[in-house]
Amino acid sequence: MTEQDIQECQKSLDFVLGWFAKPIFIDGDYPQSMKSNLSSLLPEFSDAEKKYIKGTADFFALSFGATLSFQLLDSQMKFHQLESLSLRQLLYWISREYNKPKIFIVENSWFVSGSTKRDDAKYIYYLKKFIMETLKAIRYDEVDVFGYTVWSLMDGFEWHRGYSIRRGLFYVDFQSHDKKFLPKSSALFYQKLIERNGFPPLPENQPIDGKFPCDFAWGIVDNYIQHIPWIMSIYGDILSILLMTGLLPNMASIVTLLISTSRSLP
Repeated sequence: MTEQDIQECQKSLDFVLGWFAKPIFIDGDYPQSMKSNLSSLLPEFSDAEKKYIKGTADFFALSFGATLSFQLLDSQMKFHQLESLSLRQLLYWISREYNKPKIFIVENSWFVSGSTKRDDAKYIYYLKKFIMETLKAIRYDEVDVFGYTVWSLMDGFEWHRGYSIRRGLFYVDFQSHDKKFLPKSSALFYQKLIERNGFPPLPENQPIDGKFPCDFAWGIVDNYIQHIPWIMSIYGDILSILLMTGLLPNMASIVTLLISTSRSLP
């Protein structure tokens, strides 16, 4: 990462968070990057106004998730930034940038396809990742996060993406007359998480490291073969390469060929 990248990243955060956070948590005035780029649009605060504004928040309320209008922004307003799932990094930055305020995550989630029904494993993955990152920020980075709120209770209309995505813990059947809603797998996951107040040291929550048994078989699978003699010679060459490079250390290792006559090669 270059110095220019760091400056652009700082500018992006200044325009998104610093616009409000710096006056309230630091010195009562806008970030310098905003004043340099928008000097004709931003009002100037008097010393009395700066003193009045500074320290007027009880806590830092953070909303973190997919910016549904991100792709609609002018490229110059993105400052070369990309959407990111790195909640822990942002929490750490806020804590160091704004004098370690108390942080309440008032809205957090990502989105999944609108075709997702009640089995929303991908949404659970996002939810678990965000909450684990929050716990790491508290335990390892000493960030003062005191609350977390997931977005949202049920599926709804998501701005310019309409009903093409879902972000709720409860599934809403938008095609039904009464718009009935039912709990998804993520709702049950979140319920259990609250009951346990986090991730207790259960076996399924523990990381594992080590090696597999020496005679453990590793394989590579392909799913269509039509010209058997021709393709078999290729697989023979691949197998020879793998054996010579040590990627397949013994003949107990397996390369499985699944032959399908329903597909054809040109």
